Amino acid sequence: MLKKLVGGYMPAFKDKSGNKVSGAISKMEKLTLGGINQWITISGRSDDLPILLFLHGGPGSPQTGAQRKFNKELEDYYLVVNWDQRGAGKSFSQAIAPESMNMNQLLNDAHELVRYLLKRYNKNKIFLMGHSFGAALGLLFAHKYPELLYAYVGINQPIHRTEEKRSYQYALEAAEKKKNSKAIKELKSIGFPINGVYRKIEDMVIQRKWLTKFNGVTFEKNALFVNMNYMLSPHFTLIEKLTFMKRFGFSSTHLWDEFISLNFFNVVPTLNVPVFLLAGKHDRIVFADLIEQYYEFVKAADRHYILLTKSGHLACFEEEEKFNEIMIKQVLPYYEQAQEKGEKTSIDKHQYNKG
Repeated sequence: MLKKLVGGYMPAFKDKSGNKVSGAISKMEKLTLGGINQWITISGRSDDLPILLFLHGGPGSPQTGAQRKFNKELEDYYLVVNWDQRGAGKSFSQAIAPESMNMNQLLNDAHELVRYLLKRYNKNKIFLMGHSFGAALGLLFAHKYPELLYAYVGINQPIHRTEEKRSYQYALEAAEKKKNSKAIKELKSIGFPINGVYRKIEDMVIQRKWLTKFNGVTFEKNALFVNMNYMLSPHFTLIEKLTFMKRFGFSSTHLWDEFISLNFFNVVPTLNVPVFLLAGKHDRIVFADLIEQYYEFVKAADRHYILLTKSGHLACFEEEEKFNEIMIKQVLPYYEQAQEKGEKTSIDKHQYNKG
């Protein structure tokens, strides 16, 4: 119990019976990316498995704890890498220059990380998946560096974040329908976002509070229950857990305006990598209809749109069984195809076909 409270470690990799697995990996690493210290966690049954790099949302909200709770099954099929992005979680530092907190720098950090992983584990390519803000970063990466990826998976993929106005409108209408005077007062006090941007981060926090209350963030699961796994991740020390929101605030303050200004209809009109776009039907932050419109618009030879019908904005954690199945049965075969073309792999066929 004390060890869990103090934190700063990665639990040993164990099978479903609770036994340690010989040759498995479960560790943290501190790297220098973009000239500053940044942290990753690596978990998998074997280092021979294909690498799956997960880009967390936020900005500034590492999701390692939730990803390992709800999507741990993936570690039997992939070597899963979680990265605390510049300014977030373990990768926060008072010494980080605010002007370095921009999408281009994060994209360069990600590229440096991928090159490290490819060299460290002797791979040719990786799988990349991102959630929300991480999916915005991921789509930029997939567009710029398609040669490094087997496939890209965008979860609750942001498309054109001026839709923030729709999110605000949903929360206000829900408050009025429920005659919640406190919610109405607070939401009207912050007002509509202008071109998707609130006057200050605190205004966005107020909107998200009521959006969560009115089931615009999750559908069946409790959003707070899912989110608390972020802060309780054992890779965080006690101090890092207690200052999680401060670190989140730092990233959001410096990245939000640039993030919200992205319009992927203009920025990424084509993709030269297989792409999976996953939407939550009940998501009132990133709306499923806009993701579907982008799916129809983007020029890509190999593209997939998947609607998760019992999910909101946390689709990979809300419908974890369905999501994990997609990753194993629909995404992973791109690695199998690479094997057929002569690329070295060591995926166990029996393990892959199981279930």
